[in-house]
Amino acid sequence: MRRTTLAMALALMALAACKEEVAVLPDPVELTPEAAGYYCQMTLLEHEGPKGQIHLDGLPAPLFFSQVRDAVAYLMMPEQSHDVVAVYVQDMARAKSWAAPGLDTWVPAADAVYVVDSRKLGGMGAPEFVPFSDEGAARAFIAEHGGELRQFADFTAADVLAPTGPADAEDGADDDVADRLNALTDPKGD
Repeated sequence: MRRTTLAMALALMALAACKEEVAVLPDPVELTPEAAGYYCQMTLLEHEGPKGQIHLDGLPAPLFFSQVRDAVAYLMMPEQSHDVVAVYVQDMARAKSWAAPGLDTWVPAADAVYVVDSRKLGGMGAPEFVPFSDEGAARAFIAEHGGELRQFADFTAADVLAPTGPADAEDGADDDVADRLNALTDPKGD
């Protein structure tokens, strides 16, 4: 179902780009020191790695995301209140470095190829979808940092909403959470 939502958003953006009577898609907004991540509310320039921005119908400014993966997660969630008009990600083929991807290196998300499952973590310390406008640059990144290629339209809800990293249930994290919850509900502390 979430894959359908992403496919519909891409189709609407493509349709809007083709119709002359539809308003021109907004340009990506250059990052400023005040730009804050939608989920974390931390300034984006404090985080390494690529970022994302989503323009919504009726809103004057885009939503910024500290990681590309967070932007894709937003697209998968049913709680959205506005139609998606445009989605941009930072192009790591044009980035100065991982630490400083640039203020104006944006590319339409649907036009990029992504490296997933690499050893590089995004700005919030989670696995990242690393976007490239050039497949050769993406393959060079894979040679150095591992991972595999993926297209934007192929992302699913499971790719972004499933647990990741060392806090996965496989390492006993769920047991720790259960123990803490039991301690909170046990008045004796037993």
